[in-house]
Amino acid sequence: MQVHAQMPRGFPTLLDWEHPAHTGFNIRRSAYITSAIMVPGAFCIAWTLILTGVIEPTPADKYVSISLFIGYWAALFAFVDNPGERRSWSAKWHEFLIVWLLTSGGAQLGWELPAVYMKVSYLYQLGAELQPDQLIFWPWWLYSVADTRYMRPHEAQLAHEAMLAHSGFLEILAAYLLSKGKYYKSAVGIAILTNWGAFYGNTSVIYLGEILVNYRNLADGAWGFWLKWVGLNLQWSVLSPAAAIGGIWLLVQRVRAETAEELGNNSQRASDSDH
Repeated sequence: MQVHAQMPRGFPTLLDWEHPAHTGFNIRRSAYITSAIMVPGAFCIAWTLILTGVIEPTPADKYVSISLFIGYWAALFAFVDNPGERRSWSAKWHEFLIVWLLTSGGAQLGWELPAVYMKVSYLYQLGAELQPDQLIFWPWWLYSVADTRYMRPHEAQLAHEAMLAHSGFLEILAAYLLSKGKYYKSAVGIAILTNWGAFYGNTSVIYLGEILVNYRNLADGAWGFWLKWVGLNLQWSVLSPAAAIGGIWLLVQRVRAETAEELGNNSQRASDSDH
């Protein structure tokens, strides 16, 4: 987007989102590729090895949980400039939103959504140890063995899962629109609503709901408590509100930029009419 010369000073512009040229190692791209390997990659590789009998369900669940915990934070690299770059805060927040929406939306559609539809028929049958004929459910057992609300009747948990899981479609849609520069304000609005909803639901149901009942649904020892229950939910209580706040800031910048551009156009037309 070109900036009009008449644009008032001090007004931001959400200009063009092309990254400035940089030299040397591409930090962000490497981080995103690493995250793709650590999250779906490690998950699928371990699942395949378990199904083929090469490795056991545990301690693979703990190693993969560590990989997931690290990989889920990849969106923070959006704020890191590559050598030679001097990106605006608008560009950084824009990239952060896209990466986090893809990360969160992928988790909702790839893990949470199947859990919602399998829970009553299949996940309720799981226990502290997987039986040979249950290995296909290892990806969901991995977390459920720590937070047993996922494999036991729990209406509030199921309602929370259902809402969160289906919001993944909106997250992926918003990420796509932002990456293409289409319907920008609508896409940011979707990102704000889905992330605020994820923050509220995750913090209230996953964390506070369990704290208020003295952690009675948690199992799997310290690994289950710190790594799985705390660690694998923490991103939605930290990055989701950050994304919502960042989205609001971007929306304000866009409106201000459009207002400034309109003022510049009006000023230009008035100047032309005087000649």
